[in-house]
Formats: sequence, C-alpha cells, structure tokens
Amino acid sequence: MDSSQSAVLQKILVDAAKRKAASIHFAVNIYPMLRVDGQMMELKDEQLVTAQFIEQFADSVLDREQKKILTEQREITTVADIVGKFRVKVNLFYQKNSLAAALRVIPIQIPLLINLGLPKSVYKLSELSDGLVVIAGPYGSGRSTTTASILEEINKTRKATIVTVEKPLEFLHTNKLSLIEQREVGRDVNSFADALRYCQEIDVDVISVGVNSETETLPLVVEFASSGRLVVQQLDTVSVLQSIEEIISAFGAETQRAQTLLATALRAIIVQRLVPRVGGGLALAAEVLIANGPVRSLIGEGRNKQLTTILQSSRAEGMSTLDQSLADLVRSGEVLLDHAVEYADDPNSLRSRARGTVS
Repeated sequence: MDSSQSAVLQKILVDAAKRKAASIHFAVNIYPMLRVDGQMMELKDEQLVTAQFIEQFADSVLDREQKKILTEQREITTVADIVGKFRVKVNLFYQKNSLAAALRVIPIQIPLLINLGLPKSVYKLSELSDGLVVIAGPYGSGRSTTTASILEEINKTRKATIVTVEKPLEFLHTNKLSLIEQREVGRDVNSFADALRYCQEIDVDVISVGVNSETETLPLVVEFASSGRLVVQQLDTVSVLQSIEEIISAFGAETQRAQTLLATALRAIIVQRLVPRVGGGLALAAEVLIANGPVRSLIGEGRNKQLTTILQSSRAEGMSTLDQSLADLVRSGEVLLDHAVEYADDPNSLRSRARGTVS
C-alpha cells in the first residue's frame, strides 16, 4: 500500500483497538465498518472504501501463491502483521464481483486462562497429560483464544513438547518451559492429516489442531488422544451433542469403534459464545462437559442425548448448559436478559433461570 493508504488503515486499526471491535469490514462504496459489542457500526469520518484500497491491501498482505489461490478460489484466509503493530486475521473474498475483506485483530499478548471467564473446571485442563479436549463454538466465539491460553498455561508450568497445526497461524507462542512448534497447513505441512500422522511418529506430548474440513482428521485426532498424548481440537460446532456427533460421524460406518475410542479419550468439551457485556465488551458463556464415569458410559453406549441431563445436574463437577451459563451472567449483572435470550437454546427456560426459579 502507498503511504496514504497505509496511514488510513493504521488509523482504522487503532480506532478498532480502542473500541475493542471484534472485527473490521471493508467493501467497495461503503464506509469501513466495525463490529463492536455484537453490533455493526460505520466509520463515517472515514472515506468510502474504494476498490483500489482493498486491492492494494490484498497486495500488501498476500504472497504470490496466496494471490493465485485468491484468484482461483475467490477467497482466502491468512494472518498478517500490519504496520509493525497489529497482527490481524484477514479473510479476503469476492462479493458483487468486487473484492471485500473482513479483519480480526489478534492480541499480541495471550490472555491468562483464569481471565477468560470460564468455569474453574476448565483451568485444570492444562494439567492433563493425555486425552482429548474439544474447544468449540461458531466463528468469533473465542475458541482460538481459549486454546492458546490453555497451551500457554502448559508452556509456563511444565516441560513438554507442543505442536500446533493451524491454517492460518493466529497466536504466536514463544518457548518458556515447553518447546512449541507451530505448523501452518499449506506452508509448513500439506494437510492437517499429514501433520497428525507425522506427530504419531515423533516425540510429542501435546498437539493442538485448528478447525478444518478434512475428513481424515477427527479419527486421527481421537486415535492420537488414545495413545497417551494430549490433544486440543477446535471445532465449529455449537453444542456438546453436535460436537460428539460430528466426531463419531467422521468414522463413517465404524460407529461402535468411534464410540468406544471417544469414550476412552474424551476429557472435556467446551462450547463457547461471546455475549455483549453491560457497559461494553463481551462476556463469555460456555456449555461445559467434563468426561466423568457416567459421561463415558453414555458415549460408549451411543446414548448421547442423555448427556443433557448430566450437563444440567452436574454443576458441582464444573459442568453447565449454555442456558445455565447465560443465566449466571444475567444474575451477576454482566449481561442483559434481552441480549442473553438471543443466544439461548431455550429462551423461556433462560428467563426462568435468570429469575432464579430454575437452577
């Protein structure tokens, strides 16, 4: 980008950081837009976005191979360091035959796990030496942040070899007590499946796997987690039950084998949402399943729907449904009821919970 365009971009990024915007959006002939506390807002003090601005931005963040992918596939997601101050996840895509962009600023400092607003039961997951931990949620739910925070806690507290497999690389880790290797699919390794097969043959204690659509990945993840190593897997599922069903369905016709392996390997599933907080910012609500004896039995027997009862009745063990978590946020005054019901599985039940008439 030329100096004037770069200055405009930097100003917008600074403004987004000050407002704690979740994302920044550029499209031709509209004002730059920010998503702040779940709401879209136009930056009307800026100029309308031009095709030249987005094209120059794309040219500045993509290498030759990525530009070829954008031309052929009409979209690409990457991470770029911009003006030496911002690390940004960038999605470039075409709409109305024009290039558009969505940006998400990645914090340079990885947040402490205890500061994310998750239940205390989640803090202990960084102490695990084996098994499968699933961090799930839709795009923008903070799953990458939670994953990075768990890995960073391991990094600070014990000597381990950690491998992350991502596309693209988001948070950058530096070695503390642990040795961390970060591999980007498409650059450092050809596929998620290839990376997992490689890790099966080397000295690895912990592996973190990003969201992906490769059909081979989930069976390899579960098998890896059953072999005495810890796996943190991100999924874009929106509930505990959907997460379990997605993992099992990835095994195809081998349903019983999948149930048995998952029942043995699973340690926890955390499904997240970020909800507008009173006074600004976002609060984290989470559905949390901890794999105790009854949970493993139900998964092994294929009685997954009965897990809802355990989620609802096992708060003393650190479990919760999404609606219970949302009700807690409403009762504490962190989130307005009207905002919480937009995310609830059962809005009427949430209202009762928020009033304290249901536990």
